[in-house]
Amino acid sequence: MDARLGRFAADGTIPLEVTGRKVTVEGGIPTETVKLALIPTGRKDRPRAEVISVLDPSPERVVPRCKVIDVCGGCEWQHISQAGQLVQKAAIVRRLLSAQRLPTRIDAVHPMPDPWAYRIRAQIALGPEAGFRMRRSKQIVGLRTCPVAHPAISRLLEELNRLIRLREIPDYRGKALLHAQVAGSPREPRLQLLLEGVDGLRLEPDAATREVADRLMALRGVESVSVQTGDGSIHVLTGPEYAWVRLRGRDLALPAGSFFQSNWSLLPDLLDRALELADPQPGEVAADIYGGVGLFGLFMSAAGVDVTLIEIDPRAVEAARVTAAAWGLTNIDYIAAPAEEAVANLPRLDLALVDPPRTGLDETTLTSLIERDIPRIVYVSCSPITYARDAAHLVRAGYRIDRYELFDFYPQTVHVEGLALFTRSTSVQRTQQSVEDTNT
Repeated sequence: MDARLGRFAADGTIPLEVTGRKVTVEGGIPTETVKLALIPTGRKDRPRAEVISVLDPSPERVVPRCKVIDVCGGCEWQHISQAGQLVQKAAIVRRLLSAQRLPTRIDAVHPMPDPWAYRIRAQIALGPEAGFRMRRSKQIVGLRTCPVAHPAISRLLEELNRLIRLREIPDYRGKALLHAQVAGSPREPRLQLLLEGVDGLRLEPDAATREVADRLMALRGVESVSVQTGDGSIHVLTGPEYAWVRLRGRDLALPAGSFFQSNWSLLPDLLDRALELADPQPGEVAADIYGGVGLFGLFMSAAGVDVTLIEIDPRAVEAARVTAAAWGLTNIDYIAAPAEEAVANLPRLDLALVDPPRTGLDETTLTSLIERDIPRIVYVSCSPITYARDAAHLVRAGYRIDRYELFDFYPQTVHVEGLALFTRSTSVQRTQQSVEDTNT
């Protein structure tokens, strides 16, 4: 069937109504006229439609670089030019903001200098081949290289497939994942690897797993190999406990399995802008909430701010302690607990920086932040959907969005990173201060 396509939904697909049925179109671009094929899903969710030919192409359409783009689940927008991706991402964000009755102004969009070979984290499935999962499937797309992955990860894919062919590492039948993290520096990248069993496979730090670790450790550029056991604990099998990531002339400790941003190229710019918007002043009191290994909190501490780092992962918290000691910082405290438990017990704050997961701020944490009447809140977001929801709560509570910027952390996908500064309305502050004075 032929169809003219409308605008993108927040997930990067295009909703369309065909003969009275709502379908989800993949591989299209708004304003294009295309020929579609319906793909039965066998489930109750919305039927899918794939573009099989383009009758009237958008000027944003380009030829994808990846040869397995039709089956690999990693990228959904390689058929759109970089400039087109930025336009479409901004349009999606504005619609999400408008739906929450928020200002749709985007103050800046920060593009990637080169939108390829940027991703420094990857989850590689191990089976008869090494590669990424197929879209909507647990089957493996065997890969020798990936155009969006850092060259060190592409090289690792090639080496893994060689070892599997030689039977130097076993065929895990897709039930093992190798988490690869590029550490070190852009000039001297090093790989931190973590083996994890999934779908019923339990890996232990036994002789067989250690033998695999030794094979991996012998590969060029590998810094360490760890294993995550069935109970979630992580054991370093070979190499140092921490990899060190160099950023803005400083080194941060990173334990295997802990979260770190996946884009090296734009991360320094995001860090700089977050600190500029936060405007940390010596002697102020701040909290880094969902702080991970302390990326933002450590730099605020180095600026003379008294910081409390809140992070649920105790290994990430310990890594932040190690980094703080290496930097000679003493003005930072640590709480290894969920944000919803920790925020209500914080001291008076001049500043809060939040960097939540894709699910956004949980309701308890958001309520606690509002009740504490924090003058400045810097919000780092990896999901415009949950950011818009949380921003609406903050605005209704009397906060103003002073600045909102986008960082194209994830080229070739619909995803985008956001950075916002919220400040408390002075009228709200005066009202609350008068109430406090009256109560006193």
